[in-house]
Amino acid sequence: MQLPTSMLRNTAILCLLCAIGCSAKSQIDNAAIKVGDIAQTSAARFVEIHELAGSSEERFSSTGDSEGVGEQQKIRETAIYGQDEQQQIIVESSSIRTSLHGVEDVVPWWATLMGQVALAAIAIAVLVFLWRSGLFTLIRSFIWGLGFLIPKRSKREVDLDMKVLSPESRVTPRETVAAKRASDPAYAAAYDRAKRKKT
Repeated sequence: MQLPTSMLRNTAILCLLCAIGCSAKSQIDNAAIKVGDIAQTSAARFVEIHELAGSSEERFSSTGDSEGVGEQQKIRETAIYGQDEQQQIIVESSSIRTSLHGVEDVVPWWATLMGQVALAAIAIAVLVFLWRSGLFTLIRSFIWGLGFLIPKRSKREVDLDMKVLSPESRVTPRETVAAKRASDPAYAAAYDRAKRKKT
């Protein structure tokens, strides 16, 4: 009983890990989101650098330091370029996410094989569980009780037995046994063995 339960649990965990880790499309989407978020944070820093350079430029200008003023102007220009580049990165990462709608994940052959193996393992585990618990016999008896999936051999034997039990029938029990031996090799082997033991 313990084996099928643990097999089912392990198979479910394996399928879940494959489903989460194998999607290249979702990985690209997550990476594009992260790049966009980082670019927005970086753009905000460039704005802050631009503002700090502006206030520093005013201080250098008031003290008459022309070199300091020139350096701060260069820093402000560079910060503006940095902001523009970050905005381009944000636009590009957004276009990547938009383009992903036209992309389909390709399932690798090994993932397909693992899925098929997992399904086979689940089916085997369920069958072993049904067989070991006795539910298989119960289910089979219930289905036969409804009149479905009764083997043809059993139907033939019942028809023959009903003829023997009928008062107006001329079929003898010896003929019934002969018919069963002819139609069912397993019955014939069991009959011969029982006959040998009796003699």
